[in-house]
Amino acid sequence: MISRGRPIIYCIFLLSIIFPTQRVNGQSPGRQHVTVEGNPGTVGALVGSLNASIHEKIYSPEQYLALPVDGLPQGSIQLDSLLAYALDPNSLQVLWHRNSIGIIIERSELTKVYGAEYFQALEESVEVSKSDDSQEQVIGSIDNISASGELVLSGIITDEETEEPVIGATIIIEGSNAGTATEVDGSYELSMSSGSHMISVQYVGYTLRRIPIKVISSGILDIRLSRSTVLLDEVVVQARAQDANVQSTQVGVTSVSTKKIEKLPAFLGEVDIIKGLLLQPGVSNIGEGSSGFNVRGGNVDQNLIMIDEGMIFNASHALGFFSSFNSDIVSEAILYKGTMPATFGGRLASALDVKVRDGSFDKWHLKGGLGVVSSRFNIDGPIKKDKTSILLSGRSTYSNWVLGLVKNPEVNNSSAYFYDVNMRLAHRFNEKNNLTISAYASDDQFSFNEAFGFDYQTIMAQGQYRKVIGENILSTTNVVWSTYDSQQDDLNGRDASRYDTGLEYVKLKETLNYLGEQFQANAGLSAIHYRTKGNEINPTDPISLIESDALQDQKGIEWGLYGDFAYEFSPRLSMTGGIRYSVFNFLGPYDTYLYQNPKLPREEDIIEPTTIEKSIVESFHHLQPRLSLRYNVTANSSVKAGYGRTVQYINQIFNSESPTPTNFWQLSNTYIKPQLAHNFSLGYFHNFNQNLWITSVEGFYRNIDQLFDYIDFANLLVNDHLETELLPGIGRTYGLELSINKQIGTVHGWLSYTYSRSERKIEGINKGEWYLSNFDKPHDLSLVTNFQINKRNSISLNFTYGTGRPITVPVNKHVVQNRIVVLSYSDRNAFRIPNYHRLDVSYSLAQGFRKSKRFKTSWTFSVYNLYGRKNPYSVFIEQDSDGGTSINRLSILGSAFPALTFNFELL
Repeated sequence: MISRGRPIIYCIFLLSIIFPTQRVNGQSPGRQHVTVEGNPGTVGALVGSLNASIHEKIYSPEQYLALPVDGLPQGSIQLDSLLAYALDPNSLQVLWHRNSIGIIIERSELTKVYGAEYFQALEESVEVSKSDDSQEQVIGSIDNISASGELVLSGIITDEETEEPVIGATIIIEGSNAGTATEVDGSYELSMSSGSHMISVQYVGYTLRRIPIKVISSGILDIRLSRSTVLLDEVVVQARAQDANVQSTQVGVTSVSTKKIEKLPAFLGEVDIIKGLLLQPGVSNIGEGSSGFNVRGGNVDQNLIMIDEGMIFNASHALGFFSSFNSDIVSEAILYKGTMPATFGGRLASALDVKVRDGSFDKWHLKGGLGVVSSRFNIDGPIKKDKTSILLSGRSTYSNWVLGLVKNPEVNNSSAYFYDVNMRLAHRFNEKNNLTISAYASDDQFSFNEAFGFDYQTIMAQGQYRKVIGENILSTTNVVWSTYDSQQDDLNGRDASRYDTGLEYVKLKETLNYLGEQFQANAGLSAIHYRTKGNEINPTDPISLIESDALQDQKGIEWGLYGDFAYEFSPRLSMTGGIRYSVFNFLGPYDTYLYQNPKLPREEDIIEPTTIEKSIVESFHHLQPRLSLRYNVTANSSVKAGYGRTVQYINQIFNSESPTPTNFWQLSNTYIKPQLAHNFSLGYFHNFNQNLWITSVEGFYRNIDQLFDYIDFANLLVNDHLETELLPGIGRTYGLELSINKQIGTVHGWLSYTYSRSERKIEGINKGEWYLSNFDKPHDLSLVTNFQINKRNSISLNFTYGTGRPITVPVNKHVVQNRIVVLSYSDRNAFRIPNYHRLDVSYSLAQGFRKSKRFKTSWTFSVYNLYGRKNPYSVFIEQDSDGGTSINRLSILGSAFPALTFNFELL
């Protein structure tokens, strides 16, 4: 609903996001003729009748719908004339936006927004623009003159300093009622006639620009706005529409922006994308010190994690306390936890799409932060202005001095270190062709009490070429190469050894995007060649009893043919869908074993080793449909449903509480089949008080019709018959997600709650009955509250609570021959560790607002785990030399942990 007294720009911006618009190629909609038969009686009836007979849509605030409409001329009449007859007596008129959306407003509101009062308020509070707008700019050429005289001025409005798009900026043709507003990408389209015009471009917080233009034909005018101090009421602009949760079609989508998580209390003062995701419904992990995250009860390895088009196989630093993403360079991160688009494949539970921004094409920027244990540094700018830009970023930790302050001698003798670096080079050949080359590298090193250590690295290189074909088709070609290596060192004498594993892949992907008026689609082909590096172990001390052993490398190719589409049947009903056809080839030659029962291989049933010489040892192919539907119940509420079939051909092998660098990736082969699942989602979304409050409830069910789990006491490392340690079965996850979000205000934040169950049924485990998976957490709650004291000072609180994860523990012990103690264990995951809860707090002193100040600084002070809760990571049984047993509880971080970070930015 559009309420009185609100700037009409909000209405235009909102509607332009929700409803597809079209490029104007002919006459304006008001010139078409319609037929009038009878008297509609009210404005609402007239709008309903017109919307059923014309291609464009007309929208009216609720308070105008009951106003009377009388005395309309009958028969054929021009639409503008009809609207004038109907609306003039009520002091109303229609404002056309991009010639496809008509909004009924009061004349006084139009004058207030686009007229003298509004501009006067801006001019009193802004500086004079430094741009030289005195010279008339010529738009278009004689060769492109339209016979009708109608033309379209289009372009992109950006921030002069950051080159970020300005969303909701207004462009007005002075002396007329014609105007429009920019879309979410800063673009605009404005219909006008040829000749000389004065256009006004302005947005709250920026200087007003008045640009004289001479228009010959349709053309492009890109505009940059400079910032200024504005003394008007607060205006909140978001990259997504405030009611996007209601109006978007895709179900089960979570979007996390850097701006949103900057105010969250963070461990060691680091802003973190993954930590932000863990506060959203349906996303959890098993506690401090765990790598990765779990989505709707799924395994950690069932999440496709991507930085642009590159896959990340270990998204954590420092055993889970930091993520692999430098938030300063991330433009957006979208998690598809329900029905993922068909362009994503190869994982069962979710897809996390992290996009890195380009460097500035206009001026150099320096940004970073200095913390007590880690720092970050970013620089970006033009190599050649408006043509080539570069972005460089790096993060590193120096936390060993903190470990030295801990009184525990085991911690004193430990060390932890990581770094990651990013490089991104972007080049614009012309308006329709650009090339991006990027690189990423990271390294983690951790040792504990000179007993053992981890070391893992990722190196990645990417290239992307984008080409606009015609006016509606975009071609995107991606090439990615990456390698992941992981090592574990046991440092004790008799067990001294080094274990190595890793994974390398090359990815090619071509996508064609079609952007139509009411129909959008994309289609493409991808190929990924995997090489898993054979597990290898070697002794590192002459007295070590470990023998050298190594497995051969494995190779496979995953092919994907996919297509996605989006179609709006009506303003109430829309649909997105897609289909993916995937083929996985496990490549030879390959050494393996023959078994008496190939469907259930057991070590005792090995017949003989064999070598398969074929180039394709095993092949799998699966059709994976995806579909989401949205139906608007009212203007502020909608119902969404979704279904997606998913397949996973590469799996991480681990049977511990959480993946560690010891774990490795296994390709599907003759004995280890792909994992398969059906994902269902159903949700109700409702916003209150003009989208100030956003609420949703989503139910989900995942039926896993093919998975595997490990036999008791499985031997996984350097095992050339790994299939004998695995058992096939089925699984299911189901639950409910609730979310309440207040978007703006002095006090804002959100509450999310998830009820989730994750179960498995495998013959040979728990007597063939259903049992809990390692990641079953029935209750998970997050409460985030931000207090915006004033423009510079804010306080944030974050409380999290979660059910303890399932564990298997001894329930009895037997003594054999009076000296050997044998423990009897419970059913698989029959017990739980204690519940988890934690409170974090942070205080931020933001940068000042002096426009002339190029060097800007801010401070963040945070306390992680404010009340020092000793949250358990694991509960385990220890057996002494006399046969006695004791229950031990391991807490990774059992005390409050303060951090201070100094942030800086040079513009």
